[in-house]
Amino acid sequence: MTQKYDLIILDFDGTIYDSHEAIYTSMQRTFHHFLPDHPLPTTQLTALIAQGHSPEVTFRALLDPATAREVFDEATWITTYRTLYAEHGHPLTRPYPAAYDLVRTLTQTHRIPVAIVSNKAVGALRAALQRDGFLAFIPEALVLGDGAFPRGRRKPDPAGFTEGLVPRLKAYYSAHGGGGGGGSPEWLEREGGVDMRRVLMVGDTITDLRFARNLGCPVCWCRFGQGDAAECEAAGPEVVIDGLEEFVGSVLG
Repeated sequence: MTQKYDLIILDFDGTIYDSHEAIYTSMQRTFHHFLPDHPLPTTQLTALIAQGHSPEVTFRALLDPATAREVFDEATWITTYRTLYAEHGHPLTRPYPAAYDLVRTLTQTHRIPVAIVSNKAVGALRAALQRDGFLAFIPEALVLGDGAFPRGRRKPDPAGFTEGLVPRLKAYYSAHGGGGGGGSPEWLEREGGVDMRRVLMVGDTITDLRFARNLGCPVCWCRFGQGDAAECEAAGPEVVIDGLEEFVGSVLG
């Protein structure tokens, strides 16, 4: 049976992993580490997490301009955030119940390659995926996060795909085979580039939906995740699911 997609790209937070508490807790601890007497705008923090922003964008948005100029050193704050996340957030980061079976089904039954593209730190991504067994089905080379993006250009910038993931896919298949005669599969070496109609982005926030639009590929919106529902619905995703257990029937059926 001919498959609808040559590649499926998964977001991480709010898509295959329930990590809202982990992100919120780690950001809260970071904020109070540097500003112990400064009230944390909790409603704003929740809204920023729902938009899928990177940590540095979130921290800047939480601070008034004068405070940001005085205390916000991006490198120091992000290093502290990642340290606190590794200690306090990582144990709270758990895959959704159907995530493992879905990834196994996509890669082993349907033979569709799966990649991860997230704005989360690549070290945190790999640690969670390794702990929970996902790297048995997703090559580590195809896990892209902050620290692995070309020139630091995160989602929704399409460079994460064109300059980041595509070269990694070609290098992976060159080393491991996968095409009809070894090497890269035909869809990856197609004249004119990858047919983006046969690539599916799966994510939960407006950042993921904008990434798909910038790439020109269809998108499956995970309504159960962390994204703002009204904002994501207005973006017009091609497929909407309320749980990962719906994915195969709704997307591939």
